[in-house]
Amino acid sequence: MNKSLIYIGFTLLFLSCTEKVELRSKADYHDYLVVDALLTDRATDTQTVTLSNTVSYFQDEAVPMVKGADVSINGQPFTETEDGVYTGPEGFHGEIGGSYHLRIVLRDGTVHEADATMPEPGFELDEVDYAYAGNKALGLDSLWTLAIWGRDREAASYYCVRDGINGHFIPFQLNEIMDDKYFNGNEIKGFPITTLYQSAILYKQFGECYKYLEKGDVITLEAYTLDKGYFDFLFSLFMSTFSVPIFSPQPANAPTNLSGEHVLGWFAACPVTSAEVIVDDPHRPYYKRMLKNFGTE
Repeated sequence: MNKSLIYIGFTLLFLSCTEKVELRSKADYHDYLVVDALLTDRATDTQTVTLSNTVSYFQDEAVPMVKGADVSINGQPFTETEDGVYTGPEGFHGEIGGSYHLRIVLRDGTVHEADATMPEPGFELDEVDYAYAGNKALGLDSLWTLAIWGRDREAASYYCVRDGINGHFIPFQLNEIMDDKYFNGNEIKGFPITTLYQSAILYKQFGECYKYLEKGDVITLEAYTLDKGYFDFLFSLFMSTFSVPIFSPQPANAPTNLSGEHVLGWFAACPVTSAEVIVDDPHRPYYKRMLKNFGTE
């Protein structure tokens, strides 16, 4: 194994504001339907499709949810469990290599459809660990590094990495996306894949996923394998806007696989791999994890 590839060759595509953002002006603004639909291969996941409308860039208002639609995947009806949120039946999930068809019929009869195929898992995640990385760094209250152990397939793959504390995950749109070109087909031992941070401001906005780590907390890391289309969509989204919910205000240059006019979003099918670690010492020194990386602890 080439450790230089594992430790320094990995490329992360972080959230940034470097791409030109095209926003609708007040004069030419049009309501867009926003579709957030992600199907996983885990029977324990609640599969949901969320429908909302965009709001004008010049208006400060809550995102309007789209109620009363008929939503189905492969003919399986989804139930509206809360305004604009449509949930599949218990146990419903995708399978590796499976093809899926999303159909949305709005109250006015407008139909939007999309197709997705679930790719082979590109990554097998065996273990995750953490290390305290400092206090008041980068203007944040505290930082922890999350490192992973596992292996990558030889085929080119794309990922979204998501972390959470005690089952509370940061919003999907605020996670990191990446490709595997620098460690394709290799084992990965102790790669520092992402950073977990505690921030009073983010805690107030998003809750427990940004809490300060304490002994007994459970850290979960999930890796979603993306197809190239969904990767390109997320890359465009992350680079165009830093807003939650997505498309509020709306970017005009993000791709979509939904049919019809005045619709944004993506329907994706993704296999997921995950690992957990229980916090024993929130201030565990960084060097202890590095010893474990090299098998000398």
